[in-house]
Amino acid sequence: MPIFNFDEIHFYYQDDCNEGVPFIFLHGLGGDVNQTQDILNEIPHIRRITIDFRGHGKTIHFGETSKLSFHQFADDVKALIDFLEIDRFIIGGISTGAGVALNFALRYPKGIQKLVFSRPAWEDQPQPEIIKEAFRTIYQILNDDAVSDNKGTFKQTVIYQKMNGISSYAGKTLLGQFDYPFAKETSPKLICIPSDCPNSSKNVWKSISVPTLILASEKDPLHPLEFAETLHAGIPDSIFKEITSKTISGSRHKTDTVTEIRKFITD
Repeated sequence: MPIFNFDEIHFYYQDDCNEGVPFIFLHGLGGDVNQTQDILNEIPHIRRITIDFRGHGKTIHFGETSKLSFHQFADDVKALIDFLEIDRFIIGGISTGAGVALNFALRYPKGIQKLVFSRPAWEDQPQPEIIKEAFRTIYQILNDDAVSDNKGTFKQTVIYQKMNGISSYAGKTLLGQFDYPFAKETSPKLICIPSDCPNSSKNVWKSISVPTLILASEKDPLHPLEFAETLHAGIPDSIFKEITSKTISGSRHKTDTVTEIRKFITD
C-alpha cells in the first residue's frame, strides 16, 4: 500500500507514474481516492495522483482535532508533492477537495499550471447553517451509543427530509457518511470542516493567475451553483461551466465532468 509519512501520520495516496503532466485531484468530505480516480481514469495523457485526506479512506488517523482544517489539508498535499518531487502540476478537487485546492493555490502557487474546481461548496466563509446542521446531525447520531440504526434514525430527521426533498442525490450523499467503517472515529471532521473555510476574503482570489476551470450544477444544495459563480467572478482567468446535476443523472454528470476537464487541460 503506497504511503508517505508526514506529521506523524501515514497518508495513503495513489500515483500511476504515467508520463504527462501530473494532475493532483482531491476528494470531498467523507470521500476517498476512489472518488477522484473515477474521473482521472477517463482522462488520457496525464499522471494521476490522489490522496486520502487525514481522517478519510485509508488515512484513518488525523492527529489533533484542530488539524481537521483546509489549511492543514493543503499542507498535507504540499508534503505529498514535495515527497514525489513534482515541480509543475495541475491541481484541483471536488467539493471539499476544491476548497483545499483553492487554499493551496493561494498559499503555494509555485508550480501550478492549471486549477480545476468541481462543485465548490464554500465561498470565503463557513458553510451555510443548513449544511452544517446536516453534518452536525450525522455527527450526533454516530456518537449516540443508544442509536442502533444510524441511517434509519437520520432518515427520520427534519434536516434529512429537507435536504432530500431538495435533491435526492444530496440525501444519498449524506446517508453515505454512515458507510465509512471508521465513521465514528473520524466524525469530528463533520463538525470541523463545514465550520472552516478555504480562505476568509474574496479579494485575494484575484491573485490567482493560472487558468482555472469551475464546474457546478443546479439542484445541488450541498454545492450551491451560486458559490461557483462567485468564485468565477473573483478569479480573473477562470472559466465557468454548468454541468448536469447528479440529481438528474449521475452518468451524465460524470460525462460532463470528464468532457470539460479533458478539454480544459488539453487546450
